[in-house]
Amino acid sequence: MQTLPTYIIISVCAIAATVFAVLEIKRRNKAHLAWRLAAVLIAIAALACIALPLRYDGNHTIRAEKKTVLLTAGFNADSISTDSNTRVYTLNGSIKKAYPKAALLSGLDELTETKALHIYGDGLKLHELAQLDSLPVVFHPPGKHIGVISASWNEKLKAGENLHVQGIYNNTSTQKVKLVLKGLATNADSLMLAPKSETRFSLSAKPAATGPLVYQLYADTALQGDVPTQVEPAKPLRVLMLSASPDFETKFLKNWLGSNGYAVAMRAAISKNKYNTEFINLPQTNIGSLSASILNKFDVVIGDLSALASLTGSESSALKQQITDGGLGIIVRADSTDKRSWLQTGFVVDRPSGKEAAPSFISISNQKSRSGKLLTGNAHLSHQNGIQPLASAGNKTLAAVAQTGVGKIIFTTINNSYSWMLGGDKEDYASFWSAMIGKAARKADDASLKISFASLPVAGAPVILNIERGDFGLLSINKQPVSPEQNLSVPFAWAADGQINTAGWQTLQSGNTTANWYAYPANQWRSVQSSEKINATRAYAVYHPATSIVTEPIHKKVRIDVPKIYFYILLLAACTFLWIEAKRLT
Repeated sequence: MQTLPTYIIISVCAIAATVFAVLEIKRRNKAHLAWRLAAVLIAIAALACIALPLRYDGNHTIRAEKKTVLLTAGFNADSISTDSNTRVYTLNGSIKKAYPKAALLSGLDELTETKALHIYGDGLKLHELAQLDSLPVVFHPPGKHIGVISASWNEKLKAGENLHVQGIYNNTSTQKVKLVLKGLATNADSLMLAPKSETRFSLSAKPAATGPLVYQLYADTALQGDVPTQVEPAKPLRVLMLSASPDFETKFLKNWLGSNGYAVAMRAAISKNKYNTEFINLPQTNIGSLSASILNKFDVVIGDLSALASLTGSESSALKQQITDGGLGIIVRADSTDKRSWLQTGFVVDRPSGKEAAPSFISISNQKSRSGKLLTGNAHLSHQNGIQPLASAGNKTLAAVAQTGVGKIIFTTINNSYSWMLGGDKEDYASFWSAMIGKAARKADDASLKISFASLPVAGAPVILNIERGDFGLLSINKQPVSPEQNLSVPFAWAADGQINTAGWQTLQSGNTTANWYAYPANQWRSVQSSEKINATRAYAVYHPATSIVTEPIHKKVRIDVPKIYFYILLLAACTFLWIEAKRLT
């Protein structure tokens, strides 16, 4: 129903008030005239207020829902509201002592009556997040922790290979920090980190023994964590070297391979269809004509482009078949030959003119050489899809690898690596050729178990092992049987749960095959563990967001209607007075 305009209501009430006031004044009996005039005006005003839409500005409070808070390690107590609408819990007894207002939970399944969970601190581990059963989460992470916040290293090595430890260190102090990699009671490598910075670091060591080894990473004198690795005895690789003519690069490489236990067969052309052959750590055999059966005896072929482009049709076909189907690796050294070969497919050599580039440090598999510079010339490889850089100088790629079938082809423009040896930089020379040969070599059939972890395996906490295996024998951890779960889409992938109470090397066995893995003490790699929990909880919160959850009282400005009951009471009181007064006078 539509109300009358305000000006009409006010006008009518004003006229009525005037008329009734005049009538009261003209009455013969003037007793209580002032009271009667007041009552008339109050009655008319009450009628006007009943008819008019009277409102005033006010605050409307939206009722807040209960806020459920879970405190985890690293939380900031100042960021938590402590009103009566907040319920605070924790799973950690130490947090309960430091924050008595928090109720101690025995498990996350006790959080059954909440629509959303606010997690403060580092968050939860993967197996704990799984217990939330898709409960919406609002995550309040802390700032970055001090120390090593991420780290990685090669957990399996061949004898003679270097252990490389890389990561990020967050130094919030005003002092420099010295990172030290220790092993076998000696300092293997060290690095100074700048103050007030987040720095990427890289340290390396060359294990002198084989088997399971444990290094340690220190920041000044504070242990960050153990660095376990397993060094396997090197299986001598069989290398076939092909050369169009004798040169220094071939000579130095042949001698280095032989002195480092490689089995080497070398064939160098001396005239058309005539070759000089040499064998080191390998019985002599006829390599004058290459066939699939002969190539199958080698793991790597190393040759200059001239020699490889001069192969006969049958030799080239046998080589291509062994690379594509047999997994044979080949390292091609670029030269100035005009001949073309299928081995160049995917590799484009750029030879810009101009002044030859100055000697420079070489980055080998992202590890910068530490001692000697190398004169590399202007030739380099152009970037192409499907190739992976292996060695570079600045922004120039000097060696790259491409996958061809099950084998690999490495192409390099470096033809004077022997300069390192002449300059006494034997470590750079060894690093370069070890990386190249290791990347190219034919991969042996590996029946061993492969183990990986979604998060750092820590003693005293549940551990999930992701296992790749080719057999279906019984699985056991430290001779205790476990029941793995097979991946439905990847038949050889399994997941097994376990809990190790003692830190150190552990044994996983599947049938007759065993593998070692390492469980870390709970007090090591704390910043890494915190980062893992932060990342896991943040990812969970993204996929399970809390929407339309009111966590604090909200005060909203609104227009509120004045209750009409007060004006009805005034009207009734005024009319009652006038009626009684009129009766009394009569």
